[in-house]
Amino acid sequence: MANLETGGILLGRSADATTVEITRASPPGPRAVHRRFSFARDTLFLQRYLDELHDRSDGSEDYIGEWHVHPALNAPPSAVDRRALWRIAKRSNYVPTNPILLIVEDSPLEQRLRVYAFAVTPQRAWNELDVVDRASTDRDDQPR
Repeated sequence: MANLETGGILLGRSADATTVEITRASPPGPRAVHRRFSFARDTLFLQRYLDELHDRSDGSEDYIGEWHVHPALNAPPSAVDRRALWRIAKRSNYVPTNPILLIVEDSPLEQRLRVYAFAVTPQRAWNELDVVDRASTDRDDQPR
């Protein structure tokens, strides 16, 4: 699906007061709609995916946010992205009050991960977060 947006939900847990651990990124689902500058997720599929993994992990993995691909570099959250995440932050049926959005910036020459946190209190705000790949960090600590 080159040059088309895709996405899904992120599952994870709070590692501490300032760190969120992403444990899974869902697939988009079979009924997701993919376009050049937008996509519509398969909500029913994603709810079942979340419920199954939440139950299987005894609640240790839960919804923490969204992910999707922007088929270009230097593509921060769009106005649509920001409205969607602020809506999630306000709703009581979502666990996080500060959901995250992971954007995969995908160009023919490079791929980048960028992560943003969203808040609605005390006012609407969003900011980019540092990305730490614990898997590669753990590998770097291994004796060679």
